[in-house]
Amino acid sequence: MINKIIKKALVSVSDKSNLKILADFLYRNQIEVLSTGGTSKELKKLNPEIKITQISKYTGSKEILDGRVKTLHPKIHAGILADRQNKQHMLELKKNTAMPIDLVVVNLYPFEKTSSNKKNSEKICIENIDIGGPTMIRAAAKNFKNVIILSDPDSYLPFIQEFEKKMSVSDATRKNLAIKAFEITSYYESLISNWFNRDNVDLCQKKSSIPLKKISKLRYGENPHQSGSLYSYGDHKLKQINGKDLSFNNIYDLESAVSLANEFTDNSCVIVKHGNPCGVALNKVQHIAYEKALECDEVSAFGGVVAFNSKVTEKTAKMISKIFTEVVIAPNFEVKAKDLLSQRKNLIIIGYKKSKNSTKFNIKSTENFILIQERNVKVVKQKDLEFKTKEIPNKKSIKDMLFAYTVSKYVNSNAIVLASGLKTVGIGIGQTNRVDSTKLAINKANKKYKESDTVLASDGFFPFPDIVKLCSKNNIKYIIQPGGSINDKSVIKAADKLNISIVFTKIRHFKH
Repeated sequence: MINKIIKKALVSVSDKSNLKILADFLYRNQIEVLSTGGTSKELKKLNPEIKITQISKYTGSKEILDGRVKTLHPKIHAGILADRQNKQHMLELKKNTAMPIDLVVVNLYPFEKTSSNKKNSEKICIENIDIGGPTMIRAAAKNFKNVIILSDPDSYLPFIQEFEKKMSVSDATRKNLAIKAFEITSYYESLISNWFNRDNVDLCQKKSSIPLKKISKLRYGENPHQSGSLYSYGDHKLKQINGKDLSFNNIYDLESAVSLANEFTDNSCVIVKHGNPCGVALNKVQHIAYEKALECDEVSAFGGVVAFNSKVTEKTAKMISKIFTEVVIAPNFEVKAKDLLSQRKNLIIIGYKKSKNSTKFNIKSTENFILIQERNVKVVKQKDLEFKTKEIPNKKSIKDMLFAYTVSKYVNSNAIVLASGLKTVGIGIGQTNRVDSTKLAINKANKKYKESDTVLASDGFFPFPDIVKLCSKNNIKYIIQPGGSINDKSVIKAADKLNISIVFTKIRHFKH
């Protein structure tokens, strides 16, 4: 039978949260403590009556290498790893004057906090890579049937309450604490691995790890019968100001919306529904940008996510309040704007800081695979354009082309974006052929937008001249697309015949 009594504990913690609770528990139960310098001083300060032995005194070995080696000793690890039911193990402990360690309380150097501070040098970050801590945690977790491992300060109180009720803890609790311990060490190692690999653009590593930290459990996944959770990956800077809990779909939409809003330096408004933009506009005046974005597809905007790249004004907030909106996200809000929007109980208001340390990779999953690629951060500028037809677009139309092509990057392929005056007037989304996407975009565009300066952006090339002919019939005079089809020449020839201007970007923006 496994010994349930705790006689000896090893305590060595970097995070000293909840240590008073632990110190009082150790004293009440007359548990002998092995500890390291900083932790032992803190324990003594919190409860001077605790019986503490310095680890260096117990092992007979002084700390060396500036403290890099202090717990890496056979007497420590034998005491943690020994199987109490194995007579040979217990005999070897005795021969080595080592004692069984029944409780291990260890947490790790703050590598995550240290490495995320860009002011810290590589040397400082490396010094905050814990070696002894993960080794002891993993050893105790491996031997969970004999040793209790507390690797998280939040675990102290539940453990103490259970233990002092029956003077033991269940096998299930021991195992759950071991599971948490391995989760902590694996996350820690993945942080270190990714930090070392931060400048490596090669995605073809044979083995990889992704550090994910759970933020919260979601109401549900994409549908109510699916459970869902939110994990952080990268440097997220979102703060919820008002409204109900975010849903799975809210988070997906708001990230897409704010990423597109931040593509522009001018005041931008982006309205997203079901993962796709349904209205985008730029304007020096924010509420006009919102008004123009909404005009593109007011029906789809109902219940959508609205994102801005500038502080939300009171006038903009008044306009938003007139239509049912799920989420408003912006870097900041005027006081009156925030108060006005907060009157809507379920309206989710999110403030954000633009991250300078966005992740370099985009992750998708299928049922059996994880797909990782570089994020699409390519910005097409005027210098990248190749003018392919006799008809050359004017400066205004070139601006609209670049605007529409940027929007197409966030529209599910096949993507067609119609724009005029730095506002979208029709968006064709996710059709299995480009002609249907074009017809959808044209049908969504109001007749008042069928002007000679409307531009069409396509995320992929044209394999045939059919879209050029559709543009001619609908008074669309300017086309921006990647080019690269074997039929480019015939497409350009058709455009010249119909007095339509075509510009190539040489960059494809597929989004599946």
